[in-house]
Amino acid sequence: MKTTFTVFLMVLLCTFLFACGSDAGKATFKGTIEEINGASALVNIVEGDILKSGRSVYVDLSVNSEVVFKVGDTIEVEYTGTVRETSPLSIDIVSVQFADE
Repeated sequence: MKTTFTVFLMVLLCTFLFACGSDAGKATFKGTIEEINGASALVNIVEGDILKSGRSVYVDLSVNSEVVFKVGDTIEVEYTGTVRETSPLSIDIVSVQFADE
């Protein structure tokens, strides 16, 4: 009985550890910067699953403070996968970079 419980506990612990290290929830999209206001940019989405939710999104550009973005730039955004259905959309940014064109 003790061995069965120990094996079950180890399997359960391993399951939790693998789930926490997963990047499965992250998503990406490409878009064009339409407007910049401080560290925020209004981005017109051109490619990605996020298009199912809307056409534009606010992006926090401060996550990549080493780059100066400007209106008209095409960017690739990685986000947590969660989309708040506001107008424009709102997301939690992981990274922002220039898109490979």
